[in-house]
Order: sequence, then structure tokens, then C-alpha cells
Amino acid sequence: MSALSLGIDTSNYTTSVALVDQNETVIYNQGILLEVKSGERGLRQSDALFQHVNNLPLLLKDLPRGREIEVVCFSDRPRPLPDSYMPVFRAGKSLGQSLAGVLDADLVTVSHQENHLRAAIFGSGSPVLKDPFCAVHFSGGTSEILLATREGIGFRCEIMAKTLDLNAGQLIDRIGVLLGCAFPAGKALEVLAQKAIDHDQGKHCIIPSTMDGMNFHFSGQENQAKEYLNKGVDPSEVAYSLLKAIAKTLSKSISRCRETQSFQSVLFSGGVMSNQIIKSILLKELGRSGLALHFSPGIYARDNALGNALLGMDHYKITGGSLHEKS
Repeated sequence: MSALSLGIDTSNYTTSVALVDQNETVIYNQGILLEVKSGERGLRQSDALFQHVNNLPLLLKDLPRGREIEVVCFSDRPRPLPDSYMPVFRAGKSLGQSLAGVLDADLVTVSHQENHLRAAIFGSGSPVLKDPFCAVHFSGGTSEILLATREGIGFRCEIMAKTLDLNAGQLIDRIGVLLGCAFPAGKALEVLAQKAIDHDQGKHCIIPSTMDGMNFHFSGQENQAKEYLNKGVDPSEVAYSLLKAIAKTLSKSISRCRETQSFQSVLFSGGVMSNQIIKSILLKELGRSGLALHFSPGIYARDNALGNALLGMDHYKITGGSLHEKS
């Protein structure tokens, strides 16, 4: 019978559990979005941790039974760096260690960022990415452009460019909440922006990129969006211009990174990269660059535990199922 790998991820806004077999067939992949009070733009770590502890039993309750789990893989930190830490990951770590002990399964620990990259590779059709490749991780907690290389079962990630203030997801959520959207506001803001596209609007609402070499700023875009709204500009036009600014910023930064680093492929991951308007602009901006652009469906771009389950299975295949802990 095929071996199974269980993945657990407790990020800042989603509790998720996934299960895959040796053929990378997704048997289970479910998550619960953390609850944020109306009008709020986030959660304290202590509140998020409490919700994860309550959500994990609900997700495990529906986990398919009757097959043996050989590997348990969880995210224990935000990035693959020794000093990377965030309290919310303790919930997944505690459960993962307990389950591995009870099931006599291999225990694999990786970072949340590596989980994102592995899920995005799977979601984009499992392309063969020549090392090093460019990996974009744009979410509510991270806005980084990485030079990534496969290393064992995970990735070595070197930051080529990053935000110097707000993350792209924070920018979207702040303006979205200001417009009355529920948090997280990404999907609602995309729907609103689509109205401007459908009505051929947004041409007189321009929010430019703010670059600092390869790095970039997003706080200025927040202020400009607020100014347009205060002047009475249609919210759909502002929403579209904001998403366009994020896409243009990302395109410029990737192009500048390529001037100093050698990579042939770009992998897009993180919740912001599930936005179809941003994707369409990036395809237009980078379409003639010669780069291979790899996008993943939203279910695999946003926070989820599938990458961890796949990384656990990578470990199982490499080690032949022998007990081994990777940290």
C-alpha cells in the first residue's frame, strides 16, 4: 500500500492540513481561515495561536482513515533561516511532534516559505526548474523576491529584493478594509477592480511604483489610494490602480534582479499571487523577457499545508522511509 505524508501549517491567518501519497495524489487538503473582527486589519499572535489550537482537531477529524501515515511534516518558522520565528507556528509544531511520536512516523520540519514554494511548484504543473530560479513570495506577511535553489528536500533562499515597508498583502487589506471589505480583502478587492476593467475605467487614476534599486516601497501607494478615495474617485478605479501598481512594481523588480543574477524561471507564490488581475499584467509586462513564468491556482498559491505534505513525501522517497529528522 502506498505510503502517506501528512502536512500541517499554522500560518498567521490559516490553519491547514494536507495528505498526499507517493504518486503526489492529493488525498486531503483543507484549511480554516482565522476569524478577524469586522473592521480589524489583523490578529495578535496570541489570538491567532489560540484559534489554531481550536482549528486543528476539526481538520484532523475529517482526515481519511485506514491508511498508514509514514511522514509528518510541519512548518516551524516563517523562513528557512536560523533566527526566523513566529509564535503561531508552535501550534503546528506541537501537534506534528505528537502525531509523529504516536504514529511512529518520520518527522520533517521546514519553513512556511519552503511550504509555499513546494505547493506552487506542484500547482503550476511540477515544472523542472533549473537552479537557481527566481521565486516570488508575496503575501500579507512577506513581499520578497528570492533566488532559490533546491537543497535536500527544501530550498536555500537568498533575498534578491524585498519591500522596505508594507507588504503587498497588507496594502491590499488596508485599502480593502477601508472600502468596507472583510479581512482578508484580496478577493473582494479583485472583484471591485474588475468592475473598472469591465467599464474601461481607471485611466485617470494612476498609482506609480516606488523603487529603491531592486527593492520597493508600498506605503506610498497606500497614501495615494487614500487621497484618490478622499477626492471621490470611484472605488473600483482605485482598486484596479492599486493592483496594477503592485504588478508593475513586481515586474520592475524582477527585471532589475535579472540584471545581476542568472535565472531562467520565475515561480509565483503567496496569496497575492492568486490575484488574476495582477497575473494578467505580469504576463503582459514580462511576456517578452524570455523568462519562463510559472503561476499556480489560488488554492495552491495561498496559505495551505500541501507543500509540507509534498516535502514530507520528498523526504520519504529520498531516505527510503528510514527514520530521519530534517530541521
